[in-house]
Amino acid sequence: MSGNNLFYNGKIYTQADGLPVADSMAVNGNIIIAVGSNLHRDPDFVSYKKINLRGRAVIPGLVDAHTHFYFMAISLGNVHLDGAVSINEVLNRIARHARKLAKNEWVIGEGFSPDQWKKYIMPDRYLLDNITRGRPAAIFSKDTHMMWANSKALALGGLTRHSPDPEGGVIVRFENGEPIGILKEIPAYFPVFKMIKKPPKAKAEKLYRRALEMAYAKGVTAVHSFDGPDALPFFVEKAAKGTLGLRVNFYPPNKMLPELKEAGVKAPFGNDYLRISGIKIFADGALGSQTALCFDKYIGSKRNFGVEVTSKKEISALMKKAAAIGLPCAIHAIGDKAIANVLDCFAHAPRLKNGARHRIEHLQMIRPSDIARVKKLGIIASMQPTHCPSDVNLIKKYWGKRGKNCYIFNTLQKKNVPLAFGSDAPIEPLDPLAGIHAAVNRFIPGTKKSFYPDERISVARAVFGFTTGAAYAVGQEYERGYLLPGYKADFVVLSKDIYQIPKTEINGVKPLATVFDGRLVYHDKNFRLSL
Repeated sequence: MSGNNLFYNGKIYTQADGLPVADSMAVNGNIIIAVGSNLHRDPDFVSYKKINLRGRAVIPGLVDAHTHFYFMAISLGNVHLDGAVSINEVLNRIARHARKLAKNEWVIGEGFSPDQWKKYIMPDRYLLDNITRGRPAAIFSKDTHMMWANSKALALGGLTRHSPDPEGGVIVRFENGEPIGILKEIPAYFPVFKMIKKPPKAKAEKLYRRALEMAYAKGVTAVHSFDGPDALPFFVEKAAKGTLGLRVNFYPPNKMLPELKEAGVKAPFGNDYLRISGIKIFADGALGSQTALCFDKYIGSKRNFGVEVTSKKEISALMKKAAAIGLPCAIHAIGDKAIANVLDCFAHAPRLKNGARHRIEHLQMIRPSDIARVKKLGIIASMQPTHCPSDVNLIKKYWGKRGKNCYIFNTLQKKNVPLAFGSDAPIEPLDPLAGIHAAVNRFIPGTKKSFYPDERISVARAVFGFTTGAAYAVGQEYERGYLLPGYKADFVVLSKDIYQIPKTEINGVKPLATVFDGRLVYHDKNFRLSL
């Protein structure tokens, strides 16, 4: 499907206040040129190919505002442990995966979560040694803020009893000082991480194509990607060849600032398909690893308040360096103290131009007194609704009554704080419709009860967060996020009208077709866009 196309007999949700719903839309190449009623009868479009939507609902292409898309693609070749209910199940999965690998190939896994197991146990290096048969192994926790490494991997990373805890990280140890194999936060596990060999190019390409197919099947046409340095040359090459397949707003880690400056990067930098949109900074860790930085200690701990991964002084210095090349900052902050620290830094940050907007990534638990500061400073609240049901039990276990300050979607939107929604894929599945379901219902897993139900939001606001809100977060709200003339022809045909069905049934909605850049990139096997 390419060239001039006119889609009619649909319910096209434009997202615009003045024209909320249309029944037809004309597309010239990759640009929407008209939206209205009965355009298929308009003589101006007599030469256009007519495509009957058969009454289906259509929304803008879905945008996941927080992914690690390159990492997600590469990780499709790893062993996946999310959902395992015991340490034995985890070990069995890893052992089966390891047997398929070459003798010295790294065993890489993700998704281990002791809090999900029937019996909580923090694993050690020797459990891995017994099943990896001399291969180095690095297994990431579900939140990726903790690595479980075996003895071979620790040795390759040079980590011994004499290795000090790095600033912003923790090496968990036996009583004799030897590392047990649990490394908390990037500064602690980076010595091992940097030793992991990248997959061969051919394998990376194959895995990336699989990731694209997964994205299209979920209606995703754009992502904001928070990946490491390896991702940028990969994305650049794909964009140059016209095979990137998505609109990617890339947020490189702050350690790449000198490299970007030397390369002459100046915001806005990029094109319709790939754009460097800001710099990623970590203020703290995560709830599951008990490293999110909090004002009050974790329940059950003696003095654990989390980990300050980057100090306020460092964050402010990084903000100035990023602003010098026109880039805003997207700062990972989960605990309430980390968020307060970041807001202190934003209050003194240099002014930005060209629609660049600062963001707080996750913003999971915030003091009520800090909400007004988020609004006043114009900060984007970049949040992941599917984290909410996943974290309910952890919130109750480690934060208790502070749960009322967690995932406050409705409070923020009532204060007119801009919301941009994502998944944090591969931490949670790349699935915006699941995110919409989570934001609207906030169901506690296994029940029909809502977690702090006053924080539920409307379907319209949830869809907005995965479309227009995500576009606004990167200063591209005049190019994407609406189905209006002049906007990119990125849209999704849904199996049910998400605005009309009972809210509890949203999890049954799926994309029937995904159009990216004016091209049909996905359709359900039982659905065809008839002419």
